[in-house]
Amino acid sequence: MQRLNGWLTAALATLLITLAMTVVMGWFDGGARAKGEVAVMRQEQNNRLTNVNLVDILAEVPLREKLGHVEWNGNVLTLELIVSPGKNRPQSLFSDVGKLTGLAFREVTNIERLLVRISERGEERKTLLAAIDLRRSDAWLEDELQSMAYADPVHDEVWRQRLRLSFTRAWETRFGSVSGFSADALPTPAEAGEPEDVAN
Repeated sequence: MQRLNGWLTAALATLLITLAMTVVMGWFDGGARAKGEVAVMRQEQNNRLTNVNLVDILAEVPLREKLGHVEWNGNVLTLELIVSPGKNRPQSLFSDVGKLTGLAFREVTNIERLLVRISERGEERKTLLAAIDLRRSDAWLEDELQSMAYADPVHDEVWRQRLRLSFTRAWETRFGSVSGFSADALPTPAEAGEPEDVAN
């Protein structure tokens, strides 16, 4: 009888230890799953622009120019690219516009309109040079966004219309006339023998 009590006590102890380990492992496993769910939620949140993640998302875009004023209002993102006086070519400005367009309409899901102002910072004030107005509903974004890296909106009327691009007199003073245009695209970087810089 004593032997049977010893076996029953050992079996009961083993059962209790097994149950306790199952419960503890469940806590750890549940915590790991919850962390995974949070990571998925964070990734989905990064696909949506908010006032909370606005700075983080824009900081990831490798721009040549500096960002000035930024405003997120409803589903409209307004950005200002600041051009330093006396340097930079229009091509670098539009390369940045291409990257911002890719961000707005390929990477983020809740931007319906992107407004970009290109300004020059002077000693006393900023001067507006050009303005761009893009919308998610623009049909060309579906197939032509990648070719924006090679576009010349200053001289190509098609691209000026696509971007709803308008210039000020200050632009013409700094960069020259925009009255002429060519329908011919610039050579791709591969054709020009340069490394490829593709807008996202």
